[in-house]
Amino acid sequence: MFPAGFWIFHSGQSLALSGPAHFCLEQDIVRNTGLTTLLGEPGGLGPLARLSNSDIVFDLSGHALRLDRASVAIHGYSGGYVNHIKIKNLIFRNGTIEVKGTGISLTGWQYLEQRPNYRPGPDQIDTALHRYGPNFREFGDTNILLENLTIKSGDLAAYLVGRNNIIRHCHIEVEGHEAVALFGANHQLVDNTIIIKRARPIPAPPRQPPAHLNIGSYYPQYAAIWIRDAPGLIIRGNKITIEGLFNAKEAIMLINSPNVIIDNNEVTVADKLYTALDAQSSAHARNNRKRFGTWPEN
Repeated sequence: MFPAGFWIFHSGQSLALSGPAHFCLEQDIVRNTGLTTLLGEPGGLGPLARLSNSDIVFDLSGHALRLDRASVAIHGYSGGYVNHIKIKNLIFRNGTIEVKGTGISLTGWQYLEQRPNYRPGPDQIDTALHRYGPNFREFGDTNILLENLTIKSGDLAAYLVGRNNIIRHCHIEVEGHEAVALFGANHQLVDNTIIIKRARPIPAPPRQPPAHLNIGSYYPQYAAIWIRDAPGLIIRGNKITIEGLFNAKEAIMLINSPNVIIDNNEVTVADKLYTALDAQSSAHARNNRKRFGTWPEN
């Protein structure tokens, strides 16, 4: 384990946050193509901040992280093991994150460097049975809180894999087709403003790997919010707006997620409030509004 502190990786790629510790920014941190030598990082493509262990509070104190080339602003690896989580108990709050890629990515082995619409292949599931649980979908507690953040990104604003994670009181703007991906049980997405600035049609379905390789495939659907392997997740009090010339088919996508609560949200410019992609998924939807009227309840 790394010692607690705020330091620079020897590879020169990232700042590192190592806990247990509480960090407060005193000024904006900006990295762009005009400052590619900042922190000794040629090209500036790596994460601005990388998490190396647990029990970290990162308070932006009203300041901003801004990157115009990186694939992700804040990155961490939760491990994915049922009983061997690598990082947990993380809090990010009170500031702005602007990035062309993903805002905050905290994922496990199963979905590392994969899009949220990825589904693992049979060979991966068989190999992982003895380490990652009987369904490849059982995650340990990560306890991540994103609170009072403004996240403006070109890709997902937040991609969280684990259990008991919360995103609340955040303003999210995404220049793309997907805003949030939550994998694991007992998450909460509460009182956020989510804007999809999608001024172009839905992209073509992703190219699928050859089936005989058994390395996985991709769901062809897109949605503002991806919910996967997440029984009991709560989506409440959010304002979700999809801008652009074309309606999105779904605002919320459910995969292997029974008993999701979708309550008191305002969702506009979508054909459906949610879609369940399998028989295991279900939602209790009530008091949800759209631009003219209300969404059906069930």
